[in-house]
Order: sequence, then structure tokens, then C-alpha cells
Amino acid sequence: MSEESTKKKLSRKERQKLREATAGPGWFDMPKPELTPEIKRDLQIIKMRNVLDPKRFYKKDNSKELPKYFQIGTVIEGPTEFYSSRLTRKERKKTIVDELMADEEAKKYYKRKFLEIQKTKQSGGKKHYKQLKKKRRPKWEKGF
Repeated sequence: MSEESTKKKLSRKERQKLREATAGPGWFDMPKPELTPEIKRDLQIIKMRNVLDPKRFYKKDNSKELPKYFQIGTVIEGPTEFYSSRLTRKERKKTIVDELMADEEAKKYYKRKFLEIQKTKQSGGKKHYKQLKKKRRPKWEKGF
């Protein structure tokens, strides 16, 4: 009874804040975590994971913003994966970013791709830039 009376006393904004604090009963009341810079960076890398490995395909992610509700955990391998797909203690890092930056082969790939992109972007000088600007113009403006 006292719970019902406190719900009625709350204003509309306060009830909405309470509702947004968790993902709801359909998602087992998953709490909304605090976004620290490290977590934000990890989420961005997970979002762009299709760029990291060229031989792996991921379904396209159309959402532009980061998720509101999520949980972070640690994967614990089973005893059968001891020799096959296991990270050693040296290879384990605190965040996903640290793990990616520690991998030498991946670093070489990222650097090569970055330099390829830079080469195409910087080629052409003013003429290339003018062509890009012309492509970006709306159709009604291109006729002039």
C-alpha cells in the first residue's frame, strides 16, 4: 500500500527517470551503466569490428549512437580450449583497445590500411577536392 502511494506522489519526470534507469522486465532489469571514456572506446571498437578483420563478415550496424543498456563481462574458457583458442596471461589486457594494440600483425595491417587511405585522400590536390565537392552538391544545383 505504501508503495502505491509513493508512486502516485512522484512526478511524471521522476517516474520516467526511474523507468529509464533499467532496460525493463523484458531484459531482466538490466541497469544503465555509466559511460567512462574507456568503456566508450571499447563500444566504438566493437561497433566498428568489421574493419578490424578483413576476412570476417559482420552484419551491417545502422545505428549511429552507442547502446544505452549493456553489460561487460569476462569470457572464461573451458578446459577443452586450453591449446586451441586461448589467450595466454601475457596476451590478456584490461581493455579491447589494449589487446588490439598489443597484436603486432594487426598493427601492421591497420598501419598499411591507414596509409592506403591517406594516399588516396591526399592525391589529386585541388582538382580532386573540387570533384568531391561537385559530387556532394544536390541534383538541382549541379545543372548550373
